[in-house]
Amino acid sequence: MRAAVVYESMFGNTATIATSVANGLRRAGVEVKVIPVGLAEDDVLRAHDLVVIGAPTHALGMSRPSTRADAVLRGAPAEVEARGVREWLEDLQDADSVRIAAFDTRARAMRHLPGSAAKHVAHVLRRRGYDVAPTASFYVGGLEGPLAHDEAARAGDWAADLGHQLMRQVRV
Repeated sequence: MRAAVVYESMFGNTATIATSVANGLRRAGVEVKVIPVGLAEDDVLRAHDLVVIGAPTHALGMSRPSTRADAVLRGAPAEVEARGVREWLEDLQDADSVRIAAFDTRARAMRHLPGSAAKHVAHVLRRRGYDVAPTASFYVGGLEGPLAHDEAARAGDWAADLGHQLMRQVRV
């Protein structure tokens, strides 16, 4: 099984989780590429059996140009303004049999609020007819991080479980 982990990251927290997700998938025997959203091709769904999409939660959903600009003002690298997961999903070419999963990073203090970038990704792709695995959120200490204790390990375990489930389905 071939997978891609496509992620958007402002301050490095989502990138760290994306790497942990890839490592968890590898533990399950999945071949994985990790791709920053700015480098992700629009046909990535066609080239993989599983695509895991990760994004930071901004204003209770996926980032927008204005929230990315705010992140740059707080110290994120300027290139994060160019293209986020929201825009990538708009341009994404459809594929037939790809499996989708989504995760986000969000401030621990906001964990009780309903908004989530991962849930928004799942909603957009379900409306396009995709079957999306249950989403996961991984927490950061504040708007800019750092990651909360053991979140990277938890992300790897989540991905390993996802990978094992999918590998069992492939063998059936």
